[in-house]
Amino acid sequence: MSRRIDILLATYNGEKYIDKQIKSLVTQDRDGLDAELRLIIRDDGSTDSTMDIIRKRLEYYRTKRENPIEVHILDDNTPTGSPSGNFVKLLNVTNADYVMFSDQDDMWYRRKVKTTFECMKKLEKKYGKTTPLMVHTDLSLMDESGRKIAESFYEYQKLPVQKNSQKTAQKNSVSSTNGAAGSEDGSVFKSDSLNRLLIQNTVTGCTIMMNKAAADLLRKAPESEMVLMYDHYAAILVAATGHIAFVDEPLIRYRQHSGNMVGAHAADSKEEYKMRLDFGREKFLKDMDLSYSQVGYIVKRYEDEIRKAKGDETVELLKEYSNLIMAGKLERLQFFQKHDVYKNGALKKLVQMIWC
Repeated sequence: MSRRIDILLATYNGEKYIDKQIKSLVTQDRDGLDAELRLIIRDDGSTDSTMDIIRKRLEYYRTKRENPIEVHILDDNTPTGSPSGNFVKLLNVTNADYVMFSDQDDMWYRRKVKTTFECMKKLEKKYGKTTPLMVHTDLSLMDESGRKIAESFYEYQKLPVQKNSQKTAQKNSVSSTNGAAGSEDGSVFKSDSLNRLLIQNTVTGCTIMMNKAAADLLRKAPESEMVLMYDHYAAILVAATGHIAFVDEPLIRYRQHSGNMVGAHAADSKEEYKMRLDFGREKFLKDMDLSYSQVGYIVKRYEDEIRKAKGDETVELLKEYSNLIMAGKLERLQFFQKHDVYKNGALKKLVQMIWC
């Protein structure tokens, strides 16, 4: 039986950009893809023309394309009110071998599914299909009108990807959190470690592919425990029970606009400094409390799985981190130094040390 990859598309009032995103999803390159590809769409109660645009685009696609991919539109009439809630609903209706998450306002490059899947197959060959595995990729940034802001989100945000001396954007070159995996020519790229993932998410949801073992594990958690975002929760969970690999290639055009300000400014830029100051210490501490709480939920729900996969030391790391919600500044600073738990970038690290 052929393996299946499900793309899970969450929408809500996305009429401005959804048509181009749908087009990029249904026209993914499937030549040589040894898996069936399916798109599942769930709308969270849009009040604009999002669903009309989707249906119109899909009707056009089916009449113009031979062998179109299978598409399902969920209609449960129960809005969740949050992106995480929408994705959790989608995750609960799929039993695919692999799942990918899609936002409504980006554009996928045609090679995204194939390139990510090739990386996933290498991970499964190394660690086995029963191990929770995740692959995520770099992404390029564009503004509301589609004008490119940056070729690489990782370079724009100065995120820590250790690269060798060879070409830095080789296709299918990967690495694994808590265990590296390389490409055919032996080149290796190192992704973030669990200690850094605790305090700052470097895994963007719309770039993720998870295998069934990871999806089954994540499916056990309710949306209410994902107090930051589903992708951060998923990344910590998989890093603590399995392996995460990074494809050092932009495979998606990520759109930044007024309703979506993730990575809005280049790391250590004047705009970044201003944003940090405007947010202030109160918001910083609130976000940190959410981070501690989210890790607390993870270790409470998955302690047995984490201990079996990574041992007592990892369980204790997560418990100590979650307990920082009740700790004083000195205790927090000691923990950060002991376990090298710091945000990426000089400014973010400085803010963390001063405001924690």
